[in-house]
Amino acid sequence: MGEHIFCYKCMEKFDSDLHICPNCGYDNTSPHNPMYISPGTILHDRYLVGILLEYNGEGATYVGHDISTGCKVLLREYMPINLCSRVKNKATINVNYNDLAKYKAFMAEYTELNKSLARLRNDSNINPVLDMFAENNTTYTVFEYIDGVKMLDFLKDNAGELSWEQVSKLFPPLFTTIGRLHNAGIIHRAISPDTVYITSKGELRLSSFCISAVRTADAGLEYELFKGYAAPEQYSASSSSRQGSWTDVYGICALIYRALTGCMPDDSINRLKHDDLHEPAMLNSQIPQHISRVIMDGMNLSGRDRIQTITELVTRLFEQPANIRNTTSTPILTPPPTAQSANPVQENIQNKNYGNYNVPNNPNVYQQPIQNPIYNNPPPKNYDDYRYEKVNTVDRIKIPIIIGILLFAILLIIAVVIFNILGGGNNDDTSGGKSKNTSVTDNVVSGTTEPTSDDASENKDTEVPNLVGKFFEHTKEQYQDYFILDPTYEYNDDYDNDMIFEQETEAGTMIASGSVVKVKVSKGKESAIIPDFSGCNVSQYKNRLEAAGISDFNYQFLPSTTYYGEPNSIIELQVDGKTVSPGTFFSNKEGKKLTVYYVSEDTQAQTTQPPATDPEPVTTAAEPETTTSYIEPTTQPPIQTNPPPTDAPVTDAPVTDVPPEYGEW
Repeated sequence: MGEHIFCYKCMEKFDSDLHICPNCGYDNTSPHNPMYISPGTILHDRYLVGILLEYNGEGATYVGHDISTGCKVLLREYMPINLCSRVKNKATINVNYNDLAKYKAFMAEYTELNKSLARLRNDSNINPVLDMFAENNTTYTVFEYIDGVKMLDFLKDNAGELSWEQVSKLFPPLFTTIGRLHNAGIIHRAISPDTVYITSKGELRLSSFCISAVRTADAGLEYELFKGYAAPEQYSASSSSRQGSWTDVYGICALIYRALTGCMPDDSINRLKHDDLHEPAMLNSQIPQHISRVIMDGMNLSGRDRIQTITELVTRLFEQPANIRNTTSTPILTPPPTAQSANPVQENIQNKNYGNYNVPNNPNVYQQPIQNPIYNNPPPKNYDDYRYEKVNTVDRIKIPIIIGILLFAILLIIAVVIFNILGGGNNDDTSGGKSKNTSVTDNVVSGTTEPTSDDASENKDTEVPNLVGKFFEHTKEQYQDYFILDPTYEYNDDYDNDMIFEQETEAGTMIASGSVVKVKVSKGKESAIIPDFSGCNVSQYKNRLEAAGISDFNYQFLPSTTYYGEPNSIIELQVDGKTVSPGTFFSNKEGKKLTVYYVSEDTQAQTTQPPATDPEPVTTAAEPETTTSYIEPTTQPPIQTNPPPTDAPVTDAPVTDVPPEYGEW
């Protein structure tokens, strides 16, 4: 027997002679994303790094093992991908020189956030911070490993939705925790089924805390917003889009909406254009009417009109309306209260025994539905009758099965005919009869030579990451040592200019180094409104055009030869040679260019207004009378103006040393 080593996925020990972990089936020699830490690295002389679990614009999370305590942990690394890169084959981070100031500022915010979370480590509904240290030009935070499953998977294992009775027993402790976070000045901004876990003890646990720039669009980092659960103010970084406790109220109400109805709520940014979000009671008649109304008030698109605090939300959710007890016309919507539900808030906060969950050791593998007495209560009799009355199981599946068999037979016949037409069996390929038209060649990334036999697996040494949502130019430079990006540009209303919205090679696919990966890159929105140029110089107006959705594909700046004025000021806008005004509709998709005329810096500013008529002839006593025309001054220097803002180099020296230790934080 050989020595025992740790599996980089489940962090259990196994015999190294086996090569593959018998517990989870992971092969420790599997390739990894080169932009992140190699599994097997030791951090702080204490933590063994495992596989990469997830990453976003703030950093990356790895599974880890605490050598000193023998416990499985989560390691969070601060690594804003658009401000830095990884030194090849090392754990050290190399900060972009011009982004050094931003990198330090965001790292300071990251550190303070996790220090604040560490002070709340005794709250069982927050994933506790165990340690924090500085290394490799960045900061690491160590969290307790969550023994449980995401709320999203829990809902899937419980018919997709929960009853209000179940929600009213599960959520009150989480409400209390969110209130404590707000009192500590922490806004989560990402409450969703992907960030709320249900543990093996039956408790909800909130995770995935990030700095605000990651949870707000266009705030300086690659943002990560959870569709359907992000409040509308998170889609704008402007000062008018205030965020606060009401932002988390939107998220928690959207989560309850999903739990009660089984439907993900419409994304708030789409609701701003056309709001047709249905009330929960319309989707599930078992939801009490007053609960449905409170949820909708908590998801109000206006932050000012929305429920402002968690305390107000809890009060309204568990406050029994006076007319509920006397309502007899809608017994399904308002079931009679029982003695056990007289005071749900107090009862559920005091009693946290939610039963025992059968959660697998590996949170990524869900083989059986989680069982809990709370979630196995049979539905009310009238609901059961409504769903299954006069429905015979055999009759329900008989016709679809027959239709499916017929369709399969037809498709099989068509496939055989097409194969014969294409001459599938008459090609000259001798490698086992593989056709050049089969799906084998479809998996080969263009720009490479197809390896054969055992060489195929040996040459595929690079894992393709998830590229969707990343900016193309930055990503191209970032991965240039591993693969080549081949872009196709298209207009897309859902993605910003230069952002990748589709990749041909799926994330996780293994390819050979130097392969070509085809991607589709957004050229911006299909149409936009031309913004005003008043008071703008060239650089500022470019920013306005980009913000309005008119990308550099569709505009050009030309110096004016007929106008004079302040250098770099905007003079005129034209489309197809015709003057247009700000506020005019502009179609990017038509291929027309918006021409912006400006005063060149080389053009000397006109400081005096020329006379409306020719001036009087200039005469002198010593010379005969001559007539001269008005001449534009040529010796006067141009008017001095503030130059357009540029990205001045940061005067701080590049990060070369490890940041100072945080001590007893």
